[in-house]
Amino acid sequence: MVAPETLQDFPFFAGLSEIQLKSLSIIANEVSFQRGDFIFREDQPAHSMYLLLEGWVDIIINANAQGTRQELVTTRTPGDIFGWSAVVEPYVYTASAVCASPAKAVDFKGSDLLALFEMDARLCCLFTKRICQVVADRLQATRLQLVSLFLAH
Repeated sequence: MVAPETLQDFPFFAGLSEIQLKSLSIIANEVSFQRGDFIFREDQPAHSMYLLLEGWVDIIINANAQGTRQELVTTRTPGDIFGWSAVVEPYVYTASAVCASPAKAVDFKGSDLLALFEMDARLCCLFTKRICQVVADRLQATRLQLVSLFLAH
């Protein structure tokens, strides 16, 4: 469990009621990682969504079919949500997350979040909108990276 105050300090959780923050805090666990630790791997079942509290986490994708070559897509910093695949079907991670530094995060089990969403439609709606915004922001960033690659050649 983490304190509800920990969550309310982050924009992703802005506007949630005290009851919603408390419900989320009950299912949340603080976790720590060392530099080089994989938090999750691409194509694996997605069990958790994370809120980064401290450190940097690189999001990387497999650049070949064997998964032996990987490319950096983005780096997550404190306050960022990652691992959203835990609450979006088919519940499989679309990239890997590896710690670029020692890191602390809040771990939300996807099954616990989905159970909360079943009980609180407003919370489900807010999370869905915010996760869609996270995905849209990352898609835009990826698009800009692709354009810059094409312009460079």
